[in-house]
Amino acid sequence: MSFNLVYPHTKKFEGGYVNDPVDRGGETFQGIARNFHTTWPGWHLIDAAKRAGHTSASAINNHFASNPQMTKLVEDFYHQQFYLPMTRFTDRQGPVAKMFDAGVNMGVGGAVKLAQRIVGTAADGAIGPLTQAAAAAYFSKHGEQEFIERFCVAQVQHYLDIVKRNPSQERFINGWLKRGVWQPLFGLA
Repeated sequence: MSFNLVYPHTKKFEGGYVNDPVDRGGETFQGIARNFHTTWPGWHLIDAAKRAGHTSASAINNHFASNPQMTKLVEDFYHQQFYLPMTRFTDRQGPVAKMFDAGVNMGVGGAVKLAQRIVGTAADGAIGPLTQAAAAAYFSKHGEQEFIERFCVAQVQHYLDIVKRNPSQERFINGWLKRGVWQPLFGLA
């Protein structure tokens, strides 16, 4: 499966530059949260743009709207940090797409734990030989579509649990739910 098939969908959810004080990720550019990804090289470009007078969200977004260097940094980040880890779980296109998109939002470990619970192995967030074998056996018996449907349910429940624990996060629930119910329809065997 090609990263280029999955990334455009995820990019729609991630938007541009924001600095929402309620968002646990803090300052965020196209979904890359500074509080969680402090060493991402794009922060240097954003900081330089702010020093040059691009201080509002719209000014930063306009400044980087057609910047090939920033586009490459963002795409490389998503490919390396989120897409490649999910291809270690399975080579099946639909599940990789669903897990990639969820991983961008809840972290790779969180998405992997959801998947591990579905395939019936220890939910430790790490993809090793036992997880890979459990995934292969699950797909052989139940198929990709059932996995994706169960993953959607688990993902939605994860978001509802976040809001239950921390009601200040309710402002994000509509976007999270749209993301949670999304099912990739390409490449299903």
